[in-house]
Amino acid sequence: MNGVRELRTDTQAVLLLCGYFGRAGDGTVKPLAGGEYSRLAKWLIERKRRPADLLEMAESELEDLVEAKLDPSRVRMLLQRGAALALAAEKWLRSGLWVISRSDDAYPKRLKKLLGIDAPPILYGAGDVQLLLSGGLAVVGSRNASESSLEFARAVSGRCGVEGLAVVSGGARGIDSAAMQAAGEAGGVVLGVLAEALLQAIRNRHNRIGIEARKLVLVSPFYPEAGFNAGNAMARNRCIYALADYALVVQSDFNKGGTWAGATENLREGWVPVFVWRELQSAGNRELIRKGARPFDYDPRTHDSLRTYLESRTEQQESELFSRGAGETITAKQETAEYRTVPPTSTTTAPDLVARIPLDLYEEFLIRLNAVLADKPMSPKDIGKSLGLEAAQVRAWLRKAEVAGAVETRGKAKKYALVQRRLFE
Repeated sequence: MNGVRELRTDTQAVLLLCGYFGRAGDGTVKPLAGGEYSRLAKWLIERKRRPADLLEMAESELEDLVEAKLDPSRVRMLLQRGAALALAAEKWLRSGLWVISRSDDAYPKRLKKLLGIDAPPILYGAGDVQLLLSGGLAVVGSRNASESSLEFARAVSGRCGVEGLAVVSGGARGIDSAAMQAAGEAGGVVLGVLAEALLQAIRNRHNRIGIEARKLVLVSPFYPEAGFNAGNAMARNRCIYALADYALVVQSDFNKGGTWAGATENLREGWVPVFVWRELQSAGNRELIRKGARPFDYDPRTHDSLRTYLESRTEQQESELFSRGAGETITAKQETAEYRTVPPTSTTTAPDLVARIPLDLYEEFLIRLNAVLADKPMSPKDIGKSLGLEAAQVRAWLRKAEVAGAVETRGKAKKYALVQRRLFE
């Protein structure tokens, strides 16, 4: 069977629009970048159409793509690359790769939920695609890690394997490779998010064993034969974080490198709780903790459950942050890691309503959000200022509330508003 026919028609269309079929593309037109494809996807949704419909769309309708700030002639040329796609897809699928797009049911929902328009339009991978739903602990760090850092990464990742907690990492030399290998040797599930040479990686004998045992899945948002590219390495970091439940930075340089960039982006966006190994007193590790990362003092030799440790430390820090008084002064060292609570600006939250809500920090946030958004939509930044909360935590809870159908974004500025009725009423 022809390789293209093994791809859903929607995925074929997305590949034609966004995919590279050679190291330098096809030499005639540049595929759409992630943001450009997101505009196109929105344009299609507004018309109740799917990517596959583009393949049969009339010239006159394609001209309307100017509304999405796209060049119709460029889109037409990309859609005409069927022969190149057929050859590339046959090679990939014959080698054991699969290809999914954001329109596929198999596409990890957590990527779309957490990354939004930054979620990769295409994912190339090998292994059980369902493993991408495993969550787990992202273990990341420097390529030029110290021996003590490598040993610690192996110990923690081995504990993950024993406890059935998946390890997510980037497959680079140093911490990434050490973590993935240790988790695999302990019998655990491993998710490798690669920035380069995916096709070459699946030919590795050890990787093949893990893939066939359904313990390893390798995935990349980039051309499967791509070489190293610093931009790709940076961009794939967000996928590592978004596929995990927690993240651990074992060793980071200060203000440079992919580990630093990925960790600070996660702290800004609030995708998942990020921990930093406290015992390593490097400038990068210390600064990440000052910026709001949670100190990681877990010792695989003495602590019992890593999963329990991660859960308890996350809940403990959130509880401590909420318990601070409204008038307490926050020092410069605390300002990025902690926040204080401020009483609601409205009295719309009645005492009997509060009494019937179980004590839960997220639900407490919703109660206060009910008052803050009573009069008008607000940006995450303004919501954070009104409630005296850390920006990353506000964004994380707003995304959770949006998925639950409690709030929605409105307008180009994407301000948050209550959905129809007030929260909990």
